[in-house]
Amino acid sequence: MKRRRFLSLSIAGLVVGSGIAGYATYKKCEDDNTVAFLGCARDGNDSYVLTGANAQGEPCYTVPLSTRGHGVAIDRIRDFAFIFSRRPGEFITVVEIQTGKLLSTYSVSDRYHLYGHGVVVGDKLYTSEGERTTSNGVIGIYQIWQDGTLDRVGEHTGFGLGPHEIMAIDHSTLALAVGGVQTQGREPLNIETMSPSLVLIDIHFGKVLGIHTLPDHQMSIRHLAMSTKGEIVTAQQYRGSKDDVQPLLAIRRLSGEYQQLVATTEQWSRFNQYIGSVACTESQIVATSPRGNCYGIWNIESGELEELGPLLDASGAAAKPDRFALSAGSGRLVIQNVQKNIEFQTSEVHWDNHWVML
Repeated sequence: MKRRRFLSLSIAGLVVGSGIAGYATYKKCEDDNTVAFLGCARDGNDSYVLTGANAQGEPCYTVPLSTRGHGVAIDRIRDFAFIFSRRPGEFITVVEIQTGKLLSTYSVSDRYHLYGHGVVVGDKLYTSEGERTTSNGVIGIYQIWQDGTLDRVGEHTGFGLGPHEIMAIDHSTLALAVGGVQTQGREPLNIETMSPSLVLIDIHFGKVLGIHTLPDHQMSIRHLAMSTKGEIVTAQQYRGSKDDVQPLLAIRRLSGEYQQLVATTEQWSRFNQYIGSVACTESQIVATSPRGNCYGIWNIESGELEELGPLLDASGAAAKPDRFALSAGSGRLVIQNVQKNIEFQTSEVHWDNHWVML
């Protein structure tokens, strides 16, 4: 494949083309200009942007996006961030993490659309994609070049419909949240027959290594996180009756057992059938619900809910082994420090679904 599928850029980081246009806008943070968080957001003009913020949640820069962004994948070796447009997405935008400099934007084939997530392993970017006409799942494989451009060099298929978040367990295995839903645009077509699963895939050959399912086939598996031990946590959206209340988180233990996390029916009802983002510290699982305007904290060993708190338009969940941070479309931040104390901060950023902690 020719290495010209990206839209070219000119001097000073200006990108020209249908995918993205504009310069990064820089703001002097009061105490710290080091970018600690990166996520998609809306600015004060209700435009879509990528925002790099410091540890206090103050924006250091914003990068304009032509369409709504979703997930962000990090390449720590090259200091690149890959921003994926929201399902059914068409563009992957590449920026330098600490400067916000625009490097390129890649337009996917008309045959496919993005599901808004990807992961970097070595010099390759792996993305969750789907065929536009069938929603058959595809893992797109892209070569990452030193100048921040991408070439599509392969794909894996044959694991189900509607994949969403993708994660690397190690350098040879991918975990994929397969939602099981066929869509036209964003409209579901097969709710009665949907078949979601957590799928483990050989990163090199695309062989399915394992398939894990939940008791209810209308529990669409959407988001992923990994514990420090290598356990896989999945976050779900329930697509059944609006009157039903179901557990919305599960964990695949190292033994292979796939367990649902524990909360009361009343507590699960607060999440309004949808978990928007999930992350793990060494001892806890934290999850957000924008529909439920709340977040929850579970003990990773027992699987039991420890805390349930309000958070208007709760959005991104990100974590390190010793702490976590939550964002919200309201600008509210929930930060747990290394002493396990929770601090509430206010940001001027209207964060979207996901963010990453650098």
